[in-house]
Amino acid sequence: MKIQNTPDKNDNRGKFIELFRLYENSLNGQKNNVMHSLQKVAIQRFGNNVDFPTRRNEDWKYTNVAELLQPTYQQPKLVDITTEDIKPFLFEGLDAYLLVFVNGKYNKLLSSKDELSQKIIVQDIPSSLREDRLTKETVSEYLSKWAIKEMNSFVVLNTAFAHNGIYIYVPDGLVLDRPVHILNIAHTEEEPTVISPQKIIVAGENSKLTVIETYHHLTNSQQTYFTNTVTQLVLKRNAIVDHYRIQDEGENAFFINNTEVEQMRDSTYSSYVVDLGGKLVRNNLSSILKDSGTMTNFYGLYVGINKQHIDNQTFIDHAYPNCNSNELYKGILADKAKGVFNGKIIVRPDAQKTNAFQKNHSLVLSKTASMNSKPQLEIFADDVKCSHGATIGQLNKEALYYMRSRGLSEKEAISVLKQAFLTEITELIKIEPVRGKVEQLLVDKFKQFTETNN
Repeated sequence: MKIQNTPDKNDNRGKFIELFRLYENSLNGQKNNVMHSLQKVAIQRFGNNVDFPTRRNEDWKYTNVAELLQPTYQQPKLVDITTEDIKPFLFEGLDAYLLVFVNGKYNKLLSSKDELSQKIIVQDIPSSLREDRLTKETVSEYLSKWAIKEMNSFVVLNTAFAHNGIYIYVPDGLVLDRPVHILNIAHTEEEPTVISPQKIIVAGENSKLTVIETYHHLTNSQQTYFTNTVTQLVLKRNAIVDHYRIQDEGENAFFINNTEVEQMRDSTYSSYVVDLGGKLVRNNLSSILKDSGTMTNFYGLYVGINKQHIDNQTFIDHAYPNCNSNELYKGILADKAKGVFNGKIIVRPDAQKTNAFQKNHSLVLSKTASMNSKPQLEIFADDVKCSHGATIGQLNKEALYYMRSRGLSEKEAISVLKQAFLTEITELIKIEPVRGKVEQLLVDKFKQFTETNN
């Protein structure tokens, strides 16, 4: 298979194709392996069959990726960081297994992979393709799907450029004693960089796992970088997974996240998403329910200031009976920030006894901020309980007046009300050190707010 036409460096796809060729030249002949074969398939398909979305695509109607595609990106460089560098990004008082990735590459010295590997299977993805047959088949299945069948251009690009993503497998019946903290750090100083984290996580039957993904930066705040991450989670029968993702990237970062969940019978998946950083943020989160008795919880929190753009797209596919889903996203936008929420739930004809609930609530605190919200329900079964709704408003002036009458300044009162608005989400966070960290990040974020027009 060949890429059609000669890539033009001024063309959006052409720039990435050229970057892949530079990457291949850097391999010094070490190309004959399964991982590289899949990378080549992905970039070839990207060049021939998929393109970046435009605002003519319905799901991208309110999000323009033109600015994201403008830089000529480079591959991330190897950089050394220390224990002191990562301390600000850890959770005080939380005992967790730590996996550290710097610019998308695994850092063994700062991680506790060896200790974690005594409990579960933890491998970098290239190594997993050389291990036992079942591991290789599982990893190959998803990499091949992303490379050959995926129509999302960002997923295909991630497959082409990810070098050593992580594969995690929790054996049947194991309740992991501590959370797994996957700490992602961007460290780019000299040139625009594309970073491609990749994760495949499988929870075996009757297992229980808590995963905490966090995204931070050690970088010149003026430098542009692009984090393009893909995560696949598979929950086998009766598995329980709590999945936290906290994003606090740099102010000039572009962040595209694609997370897909497959749930087998009687499994429970709970997602807790916190978006605070980034210039342009797009989250695609979907759960495919593959048998009855499942529970799916999507909880999200977002705060945008200045010219931030935060777009959350969620999808839950109810195809079997007796399944439940709850979805609640809340956010605050000020200055010239823009928010998007598009949540879609499908209840198929055989999915009787489905309970599905979806809400999105946003505060817009200035005349120049905006929010576009579109909760959707498509119901093809008759014995169900489903509802959806959205509200967009401003701070309650009566509550503001009351708090000021109790001695708070206007700035203090506004800060308290903003924090209170998001409490419905933060209180859902089960792990106290994680909840405390998120609350502190919110306090720090609110300090950045400019004067708003109420």
